[in-house]
Amino acid sequence: MNFSSPTSRIEDGLFLPEGASLFTRLRVAVRALKVLEKRPDDSIAAPLFNASLDGDIFQRLCTELAKSEDGRELLTARPSLQGSSIDLAALGRLPEGTLGNAFARYFSDNGIHPFESPYEVRNDVDYLVKWYRETHDLHHVVTGYATDAVGEMELQAFVAGNLGLRTSVLILLFAAVLQPHGLPPFWKYARKLRAAYRRGRQSERLIRIRYERFWEARVEEVRQRLRILPLAPA
Repeated sequence: MNFSSPTSRIEDGLFLPEGASLFTRLRVAVRALKVLEKRPDDSIAAPLFNASLDGDIFQRLCTELAKSEDGRELLTARPSLQGSSIDLAALGRLPEGTLGNAFARYFSDNGIHPFESPYEVRNDVDYLVKWYRETHDLHHVVTGYATDAVGEMELQAFVAGNLGLRTSVLILLFAAVLQPHGLPPFWKYARKLRAAYRRGRQSERLIRIRYERFWEARVEEVRQRLRILPLAPA
């Protein structure tokens, strides 16, 4: 498995050499995470963070996707949900309750913009890392987890159960120890994380859907398609 990264920034220590050891990959991941704490959408640190720890997992996910017709189509067509590929104004005009309308409102309500990255795609693994990054905001919409600090941790726990990503586990450990972004003590939201992890395990893979084909579908319909269980009462 090739663990090199198509992007790097030497001055921040963000460089992953070909065939890097586990120690090197972990060191680069921690450096990337520190950058992302200050700049969550950093176009170098974000893909490198995933590539450093989860390259082999994304390779297995590619193999899994290639066994289904929908998965093969996703890897062949390589659709994009970067900001330049989305017409938020048009999505916002769709009926309330549809995925497209909810997605547009997500950005306006939170005062943020769709993901953009110059991440180079050399192969299916690179593409799947990019697709995972691009669909992060949609994952908030379909899972129902908020964008506050605890909601972000819940989504990471869901992803850890759903995709098995080590990066999500590292983020959760980092948050539990350092309590960034005003997070409360870990014990106060640990039960929510356990519930989110179990919910993720029971759901279909978040990355397998061509979300752009479901803009006019009800959010609940998309959740049912992904077998995402209703959120437990707070």
